[in-house]
Amino acid sequence: MGLERLRCARAERPHRVDAALAAAFCAVSLLQVLLDPIASRPVSVLVAIGSTLPLAWRRRRPALAALAGCAVWLIPTTGFLYLGYVMAVLLFFSLGSQVADLRTVVAVSATAATIGVVMTLLGPEPPGAAFAPLLAVAGPAAVGRLVAHQRAQAARLQTLADELRREQARATRTAAAEERARIARELHDIVGHDVSVIALQAEAAAASLDSSPDLARDPIAAIRESAMNAMGEIRRVLGVLREDGDVERGPQPGFAQLPALVEAARAAGTSVELTVSGSARAAPASVELAAYRLAQEALTNARKHAPGAPVRLEVAWDEQAVALRVTDTGPGPGLGPGPGARGGYGLVGMRERVRLLGGELSTGAAPGAGFQVAATLPLEAPASA
Repeated sequence: MGLERLRCARAERPHRVDAALAAAFCAVSLLQVLLDPIASRPVSVLVAIGSTLPLAWRRRRPALAALAGCAVWLIPTTGFLYLGYVMAVLLFFSLGSQVADLRTVVAVSATAATIGVVMTLLGPEPPGAAFAPLLAVAGPAAVGRLVAHQRAQAARLQTLADELRREQARATRTAAAEERARIARELHDIVGHDVSVIALQAEAAAASLDSSPDLARDPIAAIRESAMNAMGEIRRVLGVLREDGDVERGPQPGFAQLPALVEAARAAGTSVELTVSGSARAAPASVELAAYRLAQEALTNARKHAPGAPVRLEVAWDEQAVALRVTDTGPGPGLGPGPGARGGYGLVGMRERVRLLGGELSTGAAPGAGFQVAATLPLEAPASA
């Protein structure tokens, strides 16, 4: 309700301004004709009021206001209002800018111009003065049409920009959802392996409990380790599971497959340098997979958007996390998100994957020149999980 009142108040503001303008013009014109009448005193007052009153509704009823304003010109006078041409400019500018039908604008303007020219020629002014009312009508109406055209074009552009933003938001949400579904499929393989180990070791432990209880220690320890691994992976992607019948099978890639990935990129024509610093540590399967996918996506983007540019892939290990950085010396970032933009929907999905692992991802211009993708992946599950 409050928002509706605010909209109504904003819509009424221009009309209140017009009413105040009409009152001010009327006061000035009345003062003029009372001090220096342009006809008999009653006729002078009528001309003053009739010329200024239409300003009050020049935006509500622009065609009617223009006709009412020029109708006063039919009254013979021996002079003119000082603000007469100003009022004509305002009325016919509003006519051109507020009326959508061009035929109405032309008809009202032609009527007013004819009245103005004829009455000027019939009055005491020289014939050359007939151009003044013609210009006071045609000029503002033409400018008003131009303003209306620009306003409509700006509104169309704003509508297109709003639709583009909505489409980009939908595409980003879709990319994130697809990446979540992909993570869920990969989780099926990662956790499925641990669960299979648990099942096999549980059978071995059950078989040993009756005959040789000591032999059950190793299977139980293996069950505990596999269960902890599975729980860690589940905690990392808690809330990500989505139903998807197309489950991909096969071993999931990780850090060990990065050299092969680099060789494949070199075979495709990209000059790639791989450097590893720090001591490699055992990483959860989800972290290994995320690191591989990130490198894969970044190398693909470099080949697509910076063909022929050298690329550097850096892997840095420390006690808590592993950092990846892929940098090329190409033209730098593209414009905006999108399938053809630098760091488009593929990195949108990677950002979702990294976020779910509790890591950080940044993309953008590299120091000096080119494009850079940098990610930090924690080696332990985030505390909030």
